[in-house]
Amino acid sequence: MTPSIPMQAPAYAPREPAATAAWLARAHATLLTAFLFYTFVGTQPFADTSAGGRVDGNVLDRIVVMAMFALALAMLAATWRGALAAVRGNFGLLALVGFSLVSILWSDYPSLTLRRGLLFVFLTTIAMAIAVTLRDLRRFHSFLFAFLTGVVLVNLAGVVVAPALTITDIGVKGIYTQKNVAGIVAMITIMVGVTWMLGVHRKRATLIGLAALVPAIVFLIITRSKTSINITALGVLIVMFFAAAERLGAWFILVAGCIGLLALAGLLALLAAVDFDVNVLISAVVGDTTFTGRDELWAFARREAQKRLWLGHGYGAFWDVGVANDPLGRVETGSWLASVPVGTINQAHHGFLELWLHIGLPATIFAVALIVKAALTGGWRAVLGGGGDATRALLACLAVLLVLHLLHNFTEATLFMRGAAFCNVITLALFILSRARDFTPPAPVARPS
Repeated sequence: MTPSIPMQAPAYAPREPAATAAWLARAHATLLTAFLFYTFVGTQPFADTSAGGRVDGNVLDRIVVMAMFALALAMLAATWRGALAAVRGNFGLLALVGFSLVSILWSDYPSLTLRRGLLFVFLTTIAMAIAVTLRDLRRFHSFLFAFLTGVVLVNLAGVVVAPALTITDIGVKGIYTQKNVAGIVAMITIMVGVTWMLGVHRKRATLIGLAALVPAIVFLIITRSKTSINITALGVLIVMFFAAAERLGAWFILVAGCIGLLALAGLLALLAAVDFDVNVLISAVVGDTTFTGRDELWAFARREAQKRLWLGHGYGAFWDVGVANDPLGRVETGSWLASVPVGTINQAHHGFLELWLHIGLPATIFAVALIVKAALTGGWRAVLGGGGDATRALLACLAVLLVLHLLHNFTEATLFMRGAAFCNVITLALFILSRARDFTPPAPVARPS
């Protein structure tokens, strides 16, 4: 990478009065800290909420979110030009959030859609306020890495101090409700840390970054979350590939391309050897073509989604709708799902099916397109944009997280699901990436002498 340059405020940044700028800086730090705490720690760590509790919601959660929302509105009002630019740059995302709330009109449970749709609106507004008032990408990246490392250390301390609360038969869940959530947090921490190290040039900072990554890697391994472990490895390989390509030049890209073509040829040969039976190949690689029984859950979710192909059942109106109305009560006899206690399963474990259940197939396709577009934009700016190493390191982090988010949603359901840690991070990433041009000015064009 090229030598880093001192971080400067984005070119678009309005010239606020000194008092307003100072207040916004404090408000930004407060809101960012509260948002990260709500996302990665929550108001009830170690809680194991019952099915009935998930329907009613948590009063403390509402108070915290409303307080953050009020502060976000004040910040957006103080930077109204930046807020208008964020609305224009994220019109698709805001339209999707609005559509989710409007689904109250056809929702199976309008009161639940209203409450959960409003939470989606509030959290999106909070993320927008953080992004609009963001002035220093490197400081943000460093704070995010430090905060997440602290969260991981708290989880590891919980494993030592309270193993009965943090360890399950299938893996460590830490302070969260299940191991998969813990795996997501560890994965995000590692990706933030690996990309943060791309923006440093001092040996001491590199050693600090490596030391901070150790507990995150340990935490990821002991969660035994196979999806997060595999996707983290892929994410690190993606980051390392682009970093190496930039440092080593065209010959590395050529060699890597040849290796990739050979790997593709080998894969096609394997498929041909098994008569293109994908299940046989998957079984040989992962050993379980049912993905821990998810295939029956996916089949059920697909049937239910097809009943409301265009508009869905209403945002937040399929799972956690009360014990008497639990959708798994409609499962056919003979499926293992019929024997699961009511309320145990509250997602489709497939983000695309999950969102389809909520807001329909067209809106789901639109949502995926939003993420793909933002990932391509962020990747382009990270590889070819200006702004120095530190800026491009964060943009690369956000772009890779978007890609991993889509991959992760093939076995988990966090795609625009309000309150989920991965969803909150991705929403914030979308707003920040929409401002990528503000932080990556084009390189000056050489004038003829």
